[in-house]
Amino acid sequence: LLPGCLPAAAAATTTAEPKPSQSRFLRQKRKVHDVKRGAAINRKLTQANTKTSSVSPQHELDITAEDVGFWTRTLQSSYPPAPRPTRRPTTPRTPNPTDPGDTPAPSPNPTDAPVTPNPTDVETLNPTDVETLNPTAVPTPAPSLDLEPTPSPTTMEPTLVPTDSPTFPCNLTPDERATQIRELLSTISDPDLFDDPSSPQAQALEWITNEDTIEPIMCPNQSGEGCTLNGAVNPIVQRYVLAVFYYGTEGESWTNCSEEGVCDRVVTPFGVSNDRVGDTSTENWLSPMNECEWGGIACYGADTPNLNLCIDQLDFEDDGLGGELISELSVLNTLRFLILEQGTISGPIPTEFGDLNRLLILDMDFNQITGVIPDEIYGLNSLQQLDLNDNEITGSISSNIGDLQFLTFFQVDHNQLSDTIPSEMGDLSNLRIAFLSDNDLTGEMPSEVCALRNNTS
Repeated sequence: LLPGCLPAAAAATTTAEPKPSQSRFLRQKRKVHDVKRGAAINRKLTQANTKTSSVSPQHELDITAEDVGFWTRTLQSSYPPAPRPTRRPTTPRTPNPTDPGDTPAPSPNPTDAPVTPNPTDVETLNPTDVETLNPTAVPTPAPSLDLEPTPSPTTMEPTLVPTDSPTFPCNLTPDERATQIRELLSTISDPDLFDDPSSPQAQALEWITNEDTIEPIMCPNQSGEGCTLNGAVNPIVQRYVLAVFYYGTEGESWTNCSEEGVCDRVVTPFGVSNDRVGDTSTENWLSPMNECEWGGIACYGADTPNLNLCIDQLDFEDDGLGGELISELSVLNTLRFLILEQGTISGPIPTEFGDLNRLLILDMDFNQITGVIPDEIYGLNSLQQLDLNDNEITGSISSNIGDLQFLTFFQVDHNQLSDTIPSEMGDLSNLRIAFLSDNDLTGEMPSEVCALRNNTS
């Protein structure tokens, strides 16, 4: 296209090509209008070329009015029509025919700017006429997480009292049971010893409270299976005392029947007439069964109902027992046979052993026992055998020895006894054997004792 023609052609798009049905007068008028507009365009092109003459040489344009009119009509027919808005397919609108006479004529003034259509004259779509999607018509499906909702609580207030109270052994909470066991056993041992974790008493308390797995569990407030002395004592007492004995004599170092290891110790048979429990059993100590089944123990049987399952015999010989004797053994006053031979037990004989009023045999030879023979031992009226040879016992033989009317065997040789032999030994009418050598005794043998030599009855 020639320079400057496109703006004139664009401005002319508002003028329609005269239809053949127009009158000759109107066609002539349109032609004149086109010629005048083309002349105006030509003048503007000439002015533009004049302004740029300093940049490039001026070129004369030989364009006639007829040429302007031809190209104007050509551009009008080739310029794409303005797009019309799309009507809703359901309600098409038919535009009213436009009267050619209503088309505004171009301004005769060639200097007037091209007529710009009033934006309000251009038909626009009513926003409400355009069909839009209802955002709520098809909801977007929520993503599925496959999560189970948390059920709401049935009540807003927490339940203060559970419907089913927890069941505890002995009908006691663990703390209540521990407290009552300690209170019970404080009548057997000095409670201050429970506060020393290294003491045999504290170790036995801990074991029987928290470690013993016997079934049913032992209760401090109930009389279960075991030695009850016809309901006089709680069975937990005997089990506790034997545990103290175990820890007091260094049970972990025993060579026989310790908690872990071999056990083949059975008690020495003495030909007793009553039934016995555990006299042939060889279970390890602290095992989860009745203590009568532990090796080296025998208990009374069912034929002595007041003493059923109460200890009758404690018997060890050369089984590695050490440590010291415990005073709590005196609580086991059903004992008839206390035999602890050939060990390394040290320390004194507890005076409390004088409470073992059923004791028939006290045999603790070949140990390292020190101290004196307590006077309380001479008060054991049923004692038949007192065997303490090969220890480190000191002191003298008490004149109270004459009170042991059933004593048949008295052996205290190889100790450190001193002083004289009391004449009251002559009152032991049942005495058959006495060993007193290798001590520091002085004086002569009393004639009352010598008189027993021929006593064979």
